[in-house]
Amino acid sequence: MEGKFKVKLVEVIFKGREKFTKSSAKALRGFFGNFFSGIIEFHNHLDQITFNYKTPNIQYRVVDGNLSILGINKGGDILLQSIDKIRLDEIVLKGIDNKILEKEIKITFPELEIKDEDFNYKFESFWVALNKENYKKYKRGELSLDIQLRNNILEFFKSYGVQAEKRIIVNGNFEEHRIIEKDTTILGFTGTFKTNVKLPELIALGKRKSIGYGLIKRVELWKIY
Repeated sequence: MEGKFKVKLVEVIFKGREKFTKSSAKALRGFFGNFFSGIIEFHNHLDQITFNYKTPNIQYRVVDGNLSILGINKGGDILLQSIDKIRLDEIVLKGIDNKILEKEIKITFPELEIKDEDFNYKFESFWVALNKENYKKYKRGELSLDIQLRNNILEFFKSYGVQAEKRIIVNGNFEEHRIIEKDTTILGFTGTFKTNVKLPELIALGKRKSIGYGLIKRVELWKIY
């Protein structure tokens, strides 16, 4: 990657009568995926059985207690074209009794750049770093989370057609957490990291990006150490 590359981010924020919990992101995805069942980007399924494993261009999150849908590049264009087709009173989230009162749309063009300086970030939601195979390697002490996070950043680059021309460096401090979802236990991580990549605020890295896992936020150095 030579110089700076701008990413188009379109964020639609829904404010409710009360604050939403992080788990509401999954219900938000369910509603929009059903409402726009004919648009793959909203649900990332090729058909009823086959999942599209490409990085989702439309992602569902809860940020500061508000519901948030993030569209990246093409996903942002689709989100802008579609969002006014739904009235606020039509949005009903399964299992959640919280009325949506307000909608806000933000469009930004943050820079993605590898530099000769460090940028500091923290995970705002659990980072799901591992699949079944590298989980085994991690438990045997054969897998570095720093390298795994670097790979996640490279995945973000590749997903939007950007080639990293410089070496990406990551150094983090992570803490394990067990996440219980129905009858499934997932290993997630919180923590902070520094990297020589200038990343857009509140993008998601790792697995389960479509429902709000792995959100990152820029922090000042003194807040980490």
